[in-house]
Amino acid sequence: MITIPDWAKRHHYWWHSNPKNKDRAKVFFDKCVVRPAIKKSWAVIKDDNSTPDDKEQAWDVIYKLDPGYNGSDNANMLGGRIVQSACDAILIERKDPVLVYENALKEFIAYNPRTWDNGIDAAKWTQYQEELISVIENSVAGLREAMASLPTITGESEIYGAFPGNELGHKNLPDYVGVGDLKTKWSSRSSRSKTGFQTNSLPKDLSGRFDIQNVFQVAGGWALNGRKPVWLLYANKSDFRIFNQANCDQLHPEYLEQVVNEIRLSHRTTENLLKTAEDTDQLLSLVYPDWDNIGWDAPEGYKQEANKIWGMN
Repeated sequence: MITIPDWAKRHHYWWHSNPKNKDRAKVFFDKCVVRPAIKKSWAVIKDDNSTPDDKEQAWDVIYKLDPGYNGSDNANMLGGRIVQSACDAILIERKDPVLVYENALKEFIAYNPRTWDNGIDAAKWTQYQEELISVIENSVAGLREAMASLPTITGESEIYGAFPGNELGHKNLPDYVGVGDLKTKWSSRSSRSKTGFQTNSLPKDLSGRFDIQNVFQVAGGWALNGRKPVWLLYANKSDFRIFNQANCDQLHPEYLEQVVNEIRLSHRTTENLLKTAEDTDQLLSLVYPDWDNIGWDAPEGYKQEANKIWGMN
């Protein structure tokens, strides 16, 4: 069992995640500022002794920072979640695929697109309604092939443990059988297409900027789960592609070892910053955001709170 040190508790920092997903400043802002503020606000709202003014202020925080209320979701993320849920229903729960497709499409159509990105998310939401069922079908076919030799299929699980030289644990959530992850690819906007969209092709390897993030994701679980062979399945509306150590250099054990070492060193830097800072204000002063990182693509109220911390107008 991993004991959370006092230097982590004072910043509300409980575990490490994939360091490639966000820049370190965004991680600190989310884990050390946003999550505690949301937790505190919900406690105020649920407390019968809270005054109306207290609850109004708490709701203001929720509408700015809580991803379930501030409009930070998007059609891509929603589509990925719905596809995985549909695959679970078909492959694990053995439900009628026709009903699964119908319910998945209903859930996707019920989504309210973002209103702060000049209509980009709304356009994607409209386009993806035509792709959703095909992406589910190809994901199911790919998952069946990837796990064909297994007697049973299990869904998402949690892997948790600390790497050598790290004091805090690293959390990984593989989608299937503890070693596999599903990634959906949706059509991208294109001014050259009559429809305004073009099919987002499946990767040929995992060396691309966004694909290497997925390698870092599975590498963490690989190292903490007995170094069992891992795989990544990509699916779009046209096809699927499975990557594993037999056909992908980035999933060879030697490459994964290098990735895990990079993750471990990144976590050690994070821990040293947490130890150095006496409070969260000081912690945030030790890092500066990469505002171009996709993680900062967020609603205005959320970004305003971040801008206050780092002195941006």
